Amino acid sequence: MEKQDEERKNAAAPRAPSPWPDLAGIHVFLIEDNCDTRTMVSEVLIHCAAMVTVYQSADQALADLAEFVPTVFICDLSMPGVDGLQFMRRMRTLPPERGSRIPAIAITAYYEEFAAAAALEAGFNAYMTKPIRLDELARLVGDLARNTPPDR
Repeated sequence: MEKQDEERKNAAAPRAPSPWPDLAGIHVFLIEDNCDTRTMVSEVLIHCAAMVTVYQSADQALADLAEFVPTVFICDLSMPGVDGLQFMRRMRTLPPERGSRIPAIAITAYYEEFAAAAALEAGFNAYMTKPIRLDELARLVGDLARNTPPDR
């Protein structure tokens, strides 16, 4: 009898809100050349129920845009080959149905103000420096996905 009473109390007790947003229905293209960062970010987003497609280079992501259009981009700025700024400039020249208006988050280890300005000028919607606060990144993904007009 005591066990049943305790179970009822636990079931009725209010639960603390999760610090992690629900990202169900959101498809993220994560473009990052660093394996550890790719793994860490993708695991957090998957934990939040996002679908995540991971790329080691911007060229790989650009090739997939012929078949898939994500809800949000997360892209490192400093990568070999096509860097994040070049990638975003290319994205913003595409027609809307190919992804030109998809919200994008730049991530980088660069702390200089010019890097943030360059990222925003290239077409990124937000900029985060490493080490990334993963809870903030997950919330930002959700905010951008929900607050961007679906005209893409």
